[in-house]
Amino acid sequence: MAPGIVLIIIGAVFAFALKADSDWLNTRVLGLILMLGGAAFIWRSRARRREVVIRRTDGPDGTTEDRTVVEREVD
Repeated sequence: MAPGIVLIIIGAVFAFALKADSDWLNTRVLGLILMLGGAAFIWRSRARRREVVIRRTDGPDGTTEDRTVVEREVD
């Protein structure tokens, strides 16, 4: 998540604070692209959550047991 925040900060500097004239580089567009990339990076890192799967099994005497089977990342 931290790289996304850094991209947003660098993009804001390019978009709003930097006053440079160049024929081949539009700093405002570059800043907006960096900010969008940072937002996408944060969104993607927040979408990765851990999920614990619980399975219920019937024991030999007819009772039900709860057991944690796996912990995995949800994409």
